[in-house]
Amino acid sequence: MKNYDVIVVGGGLAGSATTYHLSLLGYKVALVEQGNIASGASGRNGGQVLQCEGKDKNPDVLLGRLRYTKGNIKLLKEYEKDLDMDFQFRQVGSLDLVTSEEELEEVKEIYEVQKKIKDDEVVLLDDAEFHKEFPHFADFICGARFRWSDGNIFSLNLVNGLVDGSKKLGADIFTWHKVDKVVIESGKVKGVKAKGLRFASERVVLATSFWTKEILPGFGLKIFPHRPICCISEPYPEIRGPAFEVVMGDDITWGATQFQGGHLLVGGGAGRPRALEEQHDYVLDWADMVRSAAALAKIFPKLGDVSIIRCWTGTVGFTIDGFPLVGKSSFGEGLYIIGGFPAGMGLIPYTAKLLADLIADREMEVDLEPYDPDRFNDVRIELPERYNYAILEDYLGRL
Repeated sequence: MKNYDVIVVGGGLAGSATTYHLSLLGYKVALVEQGNIASGASGRNGGQVLQCEGKDKNPDVLLGRLRYTKGNIKLLKEYEKDLDMDFQFRQVGSLDLVTSEEELEEVKEIYEVQKKIKDDEVVLLDDAEFHKEFPHFADFICGARFRWSDGNIFSLNLVNGLVDGSKKLGADIFTWHKVDKVVIESGKVKGVKAKGLRFASERVVLATSFWTKEILPGFGLKIFPHRPICCISEPYPEIRGPAFEVVMGDDITWGATQFQGGHLLVGGGAGRPRALEEQHDYVLDWADMVRSAAALAKIFPKLGDVSIIRCWTGTVGFTIDGFPLVGKSSFGEGLYIIGGFPAGMGLIPYTAKLLADLIADREMEVDLEPYDPDRFNDVRIELPERYNYAILEDYLGRL
């Protein structure tokens, strides 16, 4: 039996960042992952660091979100100095693109709310202003909100940088160790069982997203999966193309601008509706790839002939209110949850740092109350029998 101060289950960004910050605080930590590091969503996403995400108009929601996203930007800059890994954080901005006058009016309402709460990083661009600033985008886009401090990262490098940093601080990393269960006795956490081994600790962090329900009986669908698609182009001379979000018809598509090597990425798309268990299928069909490539061509028609060199898929964790679960869990004393991030690059590192402070009983810069993992305990969560992004967001009322 191996004894630790804290056991973190899950080797994605949430688990690696939590492990890193606990290790910085002097805890002996074990990170236990069922596959390779960053083999799930954290190694398959577009790397968008977004604060313009969503269409919320509630000033309290917008102001509350900024407390975390601004802390996240600051932390990413600290990581650039502290981690021995270039994760290519590029603050090239983000765009909330609009394609109709009706949508532009809605974005104007959001912008006015942002001005009232003194969110001064956001600029509203009309049709002419937008195309002057961003000439490579399609003519059907007629305006946008632009935030200069956003951008993108190479998330695979960030996760590996955090893991390497944790190792240097004394953490033990166990890959290909599938956790079968959390050991809870008399209501108190005692560790986990994985690959026939017992890892002992009175504190366990589950950074396991939608897999949490498989190792924690009764957890249910508090976090549920969605399977987006990504495609990436060959290297292209640099253009001014920030990370963006755009709704096109019954679809939603977002791009992570250009990476450092010149590659353009576009991801998302509704795709065909799939059953819950199919959301974990990483095998692409021809329609998936054609749809993604067509989205890139539609958004950037002025680029000319650009070849798509790779397509892939991953699975993102969602919650019914769009906010993650981060904090203490009532399933056992000493049990903590961190998961359910649809736009994780803009939130995960900072919330993981806050979680580490909570575990260490340290004063926190921002409390985690809005992300209470127990807030759905009395809610029966049901999903459509088959869903894609558009169906899911319409069902939840957030598109």
